[in-house]
Amino acid sequence: MAAMTRSADMTLRLALATALASGSAGASAATLAVGGNGAYATLAEAARNAEAGDTIVLAPGLYEGARFHANDLTIRAAADAVPGSVVVGGDTVAGKGLFVIAGDDVTIMGITFEGARAPDGNGAGIRVEGRNLTVTDARFSGNEMGILANGVDGSVLTVRRSRFTGTASRAPDRLGHAIYANSIARLVVTGSTFARGTRGHYIKSRALDTRITDNRIDDTNGSASYLIDLPEGGGATISDNLLVKGPNPDNCCTAIAYGFEMRKGGSYVNPPALVRVSGNRFVNRAPGTVTFFANRAAPANAATLANNEMIAEQGRIVAASGNATVNGKAAASYFANAAAFAEMALKPPMSGIFALLGFGLAGIIVGRRKPVTR
Repeated sequence: MAAMTRSADMTLRLALATALASGSAGASAATLAVGGNGAYATLAEAARNAEAGDTIVLAPGLYEGARFHANDLTIRAAADAVPGSVVVGGDTVAGKGLFVIAGDDVTIMGITFEGARAPDGNGAGIRVEGRNLTVTDARFSGNEMGILANGVDGSVLTVRRSRFTGTASRAPDRLGHAIYANSIARLVVTGSTFARGTRGHYIKSRALDTRITDNRIDDTNGSASYLIDLPEGGGATISDNLLVKGPNPDNCCTAIAYGFEMRKGGSYVNPPALVRVSGNRFVNRAPGTVTFFANRAAPANAATLANNEMIAEQGRIVAASGNATVNGKAAASYFANAAAFAEMALKPPMSGIFALLGFGLAGIIVGRRKPVTR
């Protein structure tokens, strides 16, 4: 009987210890309310007091930026906030960004970032210094950089359902990019829209692996350079996007640039990895000839293009250059005969019926001029 009592007592003690531990873990995560009737008037106050696992909730209003140190932090708009009603603007923090994220594993949701400016021309809506950031349902308007991520080994930057417009650097020697990921493990961009860029690229990634899916990148009313730039190569999945080269691009001739800096003698380039570009709809509204996917990887890294729809509303389109296959045919072979390659450039057909072009590009669709929707 005594043995049974001791056993029951030990079981009770373990259960109590477990409950207390669970209670302590739950109690350690706090919600810090900012603005409205919240306990904090400014983001900076909340950021200073935030600890690992906390959630910072912003009521509708206009806020100045802050630097966030805590790990596992969530920063979000209040649940009842109308989209676009929680706005962060004003001066950048330490000349870097409206939000400077120094902690790891941070999530940002439903916040608008406007007008970030910095003396060096790199003022970002969000400057990422820690590891692993997820941005969802955010808006970026009129910043010099939308999201600028430092090179952090093993880090993943994920952007979902967000909007980037009017990105432009004030510095004459700088380019403003909507998303610029330096040397991280992976960049994931999905369900987002990009428009009205100036001089820079909409997405620039030096990540080991870049995944860009189901987005709309439309430079019709902008003057950006490349729609997507992967200057150091690496793995890439670019699929199911609507990509529009506008009529006034800063770079005339390329939509997606791959490996363009790998021949410049830099000390770091990404190793060869799988590159697949598929199911995209590309519309050219620029004059002249535009290459949809230009591959300059060194050492050479093959890319596979499949089932991409090409519509030349202006100028002409070359599906690919460099080491690539287009619907199973080697694009590199088209360069053997320069004259034939020039004639291969895709043109709008004279009739309203979709046409298939030869030269090994069967299956690439060229449409007449028509409104583009998605």
